[in-house]
Amino acid sequence: MPGLTVHRSNALMSIRSRFDGTRDLVMPVNLAYAESMVGMWHAGLPQVTLVPSTATDAQVWPVMSAVGTRIHDTSDDNCPIHTGWSYIGGNHGYNVGTQVALTDHGKTTADVGSRWTDGIRTFTLLAVPNGNSLLFGNPYTIVNGVAQGVRVRPAAALTHVAGATNRTSVPITWLTPDVQIRPATHSHTVVVDLDGRPVPDGRSTGEQLRIRESYVIPSYRGMIDTAQANIGTPLATIMTRIPPMCRIDNDYRWSPGGLLVTQRVTAMDRFTLSTGVTQCSALTVPAGGSRLQFMPNVEAAGTLNWSTWARIDTITAITDITPASLRDPAMPAAGMTQWAVSGGGVQLWGIAAGLLPVDDGEPATRVRHTTAKNWFVSSSLKKNYPQLVWGRELWPGQTVTGTAYRRYLAPPAAATELVVSDGSSDFVIIERVGTVTAARIPAPELFHRRLVPVGPTNLAVAERVTADGIAYQVPVSPGYGMWRADPDQASPQPLAGATSGVGSYFLPLAGSTGTTTCTDTFQRLLLHPMYLAEATRVDRVCVEVTATGSGWLRHGVYAHDPTTGRPASQGPIADFGALSAATAGIREYVLTTPVTLPTGWHWYAVVWQGSATTPPTLRTSQVGGATTLNIGSGPAAMTGDRFGYQMSGVAGPLGPVTVAGVHQFPPPRIAYRRA
Repeated sequence: MPGLTVHRSNALMSIRSRFDGTRDLVMPVNLAYAESMVGMWHAGLPQVTLVPSTATDAQVWPVMSAVGTRIHDTSDDNCPIHTGWSYIGGNHGYNVGTQVALTDHGKTTADVGSRWTDGIRTFTLLAVPNGNSLLFGNPYTIVNGVAQGVRVRPAAALTHVAGATNRTSVPITWLTPDVQIRPATHSHTVVVDLDGRPVPDGRSTGEQLRIRESYVIPSYRGMIDTAQANIGTPLATIMTRIPPMCRIDNDYRWSPGGLLVTQRVTAMDRFTLSTGVTQCSALTVPAGGSRLQFMPNVEAAGTLNWSTWARIDTITAITDITPASLRDPAMPAAGMTQWAVSGGGVQLWGIAAGLLPVDDGEPATRVRHTTAKNWFVSSSLKKNYPQLVWGRELWPGQTVTGTAYRRYLAPPAAATELVVSDGSSDFVIIERVGTVTAARIPAPELFHRRLVPVGPTNLAVAERVTADGIAYQVPVSPGYGMWRADPDQASPQPLAGATSGVGSYFLPLAGSTGTTTCTDTFQRLLLHPMYLAEATRVDRVCVEVTATGSGWLRHGVYAHDPTTGRPASQGPIADFGALSAATAGIREYVLTTPVTLPTGWHWYAVVWQGSATTPPTLRTSQVGGATTLNIGSGPAAMTGDRFGYQMSGVAGPLGPVTVAGVHQFPPPRIAYRRA
C-alpha cells in the first residue's frame, strides 16, 4: 500500500498517512500561503489532524469534517530567516513598518516614495492601503558596514521632506508600530512531484511528496532607496529592480508521519544571518492537558530542566539554550521530543524535531556559529527550534545550508526511536528519559550497517545493525544519541551467475558433489553459510532428492548476525515451504512472492520433518562455506567434518533460531532462479 494519499486543488493540498493501528495523520500544504510561499496551513485543514483510518476521502477533503482531532497548529511553521533585526521570508515581511490610521488622508499612489520626518528621523511612504490608512517604512542605519532597519515609532507628526504631491502633515494619533512590510519577496518558483511524477488536481498516492521552492528577498536598504528613487510607483510592480539581499531555496519532503526540510540561504549582499530551518509551534492539547519536552544534551535553561520532561506551558519568557546550558558544549542542541499529555499525564500525541548533522548542521560547524544561541523557545511557544547559525555575517556568494526533520509520534512510547534519511545518508536517533537494560529498535533497512556517532551521545549501542535491529541500553537517565548508518565495507564485484538475466538459475556454491542421507537428522534444523556478492531477488529454489524417503524437507534462509557470526536469532528471511521426499529428482519450489537474498552472508536452512521412517538422500556439495564456526568451550568438534550450526526439535514452520551446536551434514546442492 502507498504510504501517502495526496489531495490537491490548485495551490491547496492535504497529505494523509498512517499514524497508528486505527488512526491516520492528515497534514496541510499551501503553495501560495503568504507572498506565494509554501506554507503548512489552509482553511480546509487549519491544523495537522488525526482521523480514524476508516474516514472517507469526503470526510477529510476539501474540508476536514468533525471526524478529526486537531493536534498541531503549523500555520507559522514555514521557517523564515532572521537578519539580526527582523524576521523575513517564509510568511514574514520586514517588521519595521509604521501604519498610521488617518480618516480621509487624501494621499494617493502618486505620493508613494515620498519622504517625511518627525523632526528626528526620516520615514518613507511605502504604500497607501486605502483612504484611511498609510504605511511608512522606518529609516535604516549602517552598522559596521551592514544595513539595519530601525524599530522606532515617529516621535511627532510627520511633515513633508520631499517627493509628495499631497504634502499635508500626517498626525500620529493612531498608529501601529512594527508592522510587517509586504510584499517582501519576489521571483518565486515552485515545483511539486510525488515520487518524481507531477501531482495533478484530485487524489494521488505515493511514498514521498516533494516541493521545491525558490525566492529572492530584497534588501531593506534597497527597498527604501528604490521607493525614494521611483516616486509614484508601487513597490510591488518593481520588486525585481530592488537590490537583493539573498536567495532562499527550500526543499520540503513529506513522507509517512513527517517532513524533512532542507534550506539553503545564498547571500547576494552583506548581511547578518540567523536561521533554524524548521520552526515548530507547540502541540495542541485538550482542556486540562499540558506539553512536556525533553532535549538531548541540555540541562537547566531558563526556568526549566530539559534533561527530564519539562512542562513548557509554564514558560513566561524567551528561553535561550546556550553552550552554558549543555552537558557537552561541543555538541549544540540539535533535537527535541515533545508530547501532548492529558490532565492525568497520559500521552496523547507527540512530535520529534531537530537538525541533521549534514552541511552546516554538522556539530563542528554549528559550534562555531551558535555561541550566543543554539536553540530557543519563545514564551508564546510559536517558536521552538534549533539555530543552524546565529548572528553569522555573510558576504555575497556565501551560502548556509541545513536539513531538519520533524516526525509525529503515536503513543504509548517510552522512547523516541527514529531512522531518518536525507536521501544520501541514514541517521538513527534515540532519545529516552529513564533507564533501560535491554532495548531494541527494528531497522531492517539498515541491516549490517556500521553505526558512527555524529551527535551528542551518551548511551550504549551496538556497533553494527543486526537482523534483530539496533540493541541499546540506558544505564543512567536520560539517554540519547545520533548515529550515521554507514556501509560496513565496500561492496565486492558481483558474481556473474547471480546477476545474469531474469529467469536464469545460479548456484551459491560451486564445486564437486556427492550424496548424503539424512540419517539422525529428523527435526534437526541444519544451517549452512552461503555468500552472495550483491543482493539478489529470486522466485524459485531447487534441491535434488537422489533416494526417496518418508516425510518432507522444509527449507529457507536466515539472515547473518555479524555480532555473533551465527544465524540471526529472529525468524527467517524466507520459509521456502515443504517438499515431499517421496519422489526422487530435482525438486523445485515456486515462491508465491519473490524474496531478496541479502548481500554478503546468509544461512541456508533445511530440516527433515513429517515422518522419521525412512531418511531421504540429497545431492550435496563437497565443499563448505569459508566462514568461522564458533565450536564451543571445548575442542571436541575438531574431529570430523563441520559444515554449520544446528537446532533440534523443529517440527513445523521455520521460526526463531536457538543454536545448539555444530553439525556434520554437507550443504545441499541448491540452485536459485533469478526473479
